[in-house]
Amino acid sequence: MNNKNIFAVTLIAADRPGIVAAVSKIFFENSFNIEDSSSTLLQGFFSAIFIVSKEGITTGGVKKLFMPLEKTMNIDIQVQEMSEAGVRPIGEHYIISVYGSDKPGIVNKVAEYLANKEINILDLQTKVAGSEKSPIYLMVLEVVIDPQMMGTGWEDDLKKISRDMGTDVNIRQIETYEF
Repeated sequence: MNNKNIFAVTLIAADRPGIVAAVSKIFFENSFNIEDSSSTLLQGFFSAIFIVSKEGITTGGVKKLFMPLEKTMNIDIQVQEMSEAGVRPIGEHYIISVYGSDKPGIVNKVAEYLANKEINILDLQTKVAGSEKSPIYLMVLEVVIDPQMMGTGWEDDLKKISRDMGTDVNIRQIETYEF
């Protein structure tokens, strides 16, 4: 009987060197397998999600392993047990870049359109750049287009939405690869 449990371990802390080393050391010393991870810096806060697995441990047991680190490094760590992952979407991968003056609703309008077309967002990154007087909003999405959506005008629709918001959009297909 396989007793493998899968957990999402999320963390947020003021950025400084050594966070990933400290977290990965706990995983290593306790025989976890890091199956997937993602991290980024958000306005001076380091944030990360690790999908890890280990046989015979509970959510409470994982959380307990990180308690000393939460106190010594002032890191907020959350642990959630995960069920089996869903099916990976099949289709063509695209990068969508949206940029323009910073204003409310950019992420929502694009994401809502994509959801209504059943276009799956795999990755989303946003940043505000430029000066305080003239902030520029940048959004980059990686999406998967179902083969049935090809040739349906989704790109033109997205370009119209972008124009209506006063932003620019760039859409390009990308080659995909597996690790």
